[in-house]
Amino acid sequence: MSKIQLVGAEISTFTRTIRMALEYLQIPYELHLAMPHSALANKYNPFGKIPTMIHDGQVINETLAIRQYIDSTFKVPETQSALSPESDFQKLISIVMWISISSDYVFRELNLSMCKKRYALEAEGKNEAEIQTILKEPAAHAREVLGNLERMFLKTSACEGQGFVVGNTLTWADLFLFPIFADICALPERRLVEQEAPLLFAWFLRMEKLAISRNTFPGTVASARL
Repeated sequence: MSKIQLVGAEISTFTRTIRMALEYLQIPYELHLAMPHSALANKYNPFGKIPTMIHDGQVINETLAIRQYIDSTFKVPETQSALSPESDFQKLISIVMWISISSDYVFRELNLSMCKKRYALEAEGKNEAEIQTILKEPAAHAREVLGNLERMFLKTSACEGQGFVVGNTLTWADLFLFPIFADICALPERRLVEQEAPLLFAWFLRMEKLAISRNTFPGTVASARL
């Protein structure tokens, strides 16, 4: 098999999800830096989105499809490091549920509405008081999402919320959620996570110590803010 070529940006949460998976599974890859809608991104994705994976002559767009490709192409024993435990149907359903929620509600309310909105306001030269006023409504939505996530986490995590997102082993659920939390926890809005989702905040602190998190940290939003 040829080495995986990954087109994406270090700052991209979805690119980081795939990079963390490849690091965890110890699959060699080369990262080709490309921002959304750049010439390189447009070359491989008709919509200019990232990431894109190129492997053995195949071009795979969309993070969900890349995830499925990795699961199907690079199978590992579930007792070692399977990110999708196929033998446990209920656990697999929980993982897919978390992936969907992270890619939709969580990304929209925490990343787009909070993080990216703050970056734009800071670029406009708004002071912190002005930013807090403008973000008041998005923050209310973020609090609601975080509260719901916390209740879900308590149900699906192991050891009363002391494990990973689903059970007591790392899965795709962790890899989709973590990069979003890493971004918001690098901002003043970190306090929302601490207040509304203390168990998930503790999970985030455990996750950021992992080698796969440290290895994919440079170039992220958090690396520029902390």
